[in-house]
Amino acid sequence: MNGQASISIGNFRVGWLRADPALVRGEGGCLSPALVVPGSLRLDPRQDGEAIAITEIEAELVLPTNTDAALGPGVGAPARVSGMRTQGGMWSSIPSSPIEHQVTFRFPLAREQIRLLEDHAQRMSEEQVRVGLRIHAATAWVRQTENAPRPGPAGHPVAAALGLASELWSLGGAKIEALELRLRREDWATQVLPGIGADEVRLIAVRLPQASRALGHETAAAIDAARQRYDEGDYRSAIQTCRDLRDAVADHLGADGKTIAECVGEKLGWPVDSPARTLLDNLWKTLSDLSSAAHHREGKQLGEAEARATVLIAATTVEYLTKILGPEY
Repeated sequence: MNGQASISIGNFRVGWLRADPALVRGEGGCLSPALVVPGSLRLDPRQDGEAIAITEIEAELVLPTNTDAALGPGVGAPARVSGMRTQGGMWSSIPSSPIEHQVTFRFPLAREQIRLLEDHAQRMSEEQVRVGLRIHAATAWVRQTENAPRPGPAGHPVAAALGLASELWSLGGAKIEALELRLRREDWATQVLPGIGADEVRLIAVRLPQASRALGHETAAAIDAARQRYDEGDYRSAIQTCRDLRDAVADHLGADGKTIAECVGEKLGWPVDSPARTLLDNLWKTLSDLSSAAHHREGKQLGEAEARATVLIAATTVEYLTKILGPEY
């Protein structure tokens, strides 16, 4: 069920964990991006002597597969919430009625994890963006709760004036269903992406050739390597790596002294004065000039801006070639 998961111990349900997809938000901006999931913990009523406590809940952010929110890759470190700041330092059931506690899961996101989330959202064919929480909880039986420690001698070192004291017996076998959240596209665009810096940064996805093709395997690997070095701050090396891409494309197309535009134009039957030839020739010349400059001494002057431009030009040029040449390449 969207936004709701039951909590059970053995065969007995003890409560629910709920989260409203409409309240999921991004925060922290570019410096400290995080996905925030507000929710509530509801514990069913239980008689005196049968109270159940939850001391901590751990949730892992996952990208659901098409079949199950419990499956799929985890994103980043788990988020933990606890009842430490509540009365008694735990969430506990009461005899008279259900009791509900507010909880908030905060998932810090690295840059690569934001890219993964955006890519996941783009792959969703339906209108909603699905994310999931894989959840674990520490549960206990509240054997007794008193204002004075009991049993114990009259001179017990913990005085009753210090407040409520509870005796907990840890319970194993607690199970919480995977919780799936289906966010509306408009909420994803207005509440999540701006909060993690997407109002200042736009991530552009390009389609690479299939890895099973010669062009795809070599060029996709070169683009991935260039992007990795860019992310590591090795900007000159990121630009240099784009030469590997150029070589892979030229070798596969059999350029052999011809320009890439000439080679592709002949394969596709473009006229000599075709604007497409001019476009491809200009793209390839820009990519060649930038990636070659990095090998020279002056290449030390190239920084983040030049590296980013080179990697983006390389990726979009390969996407363009893949589109116009067709799947056999």
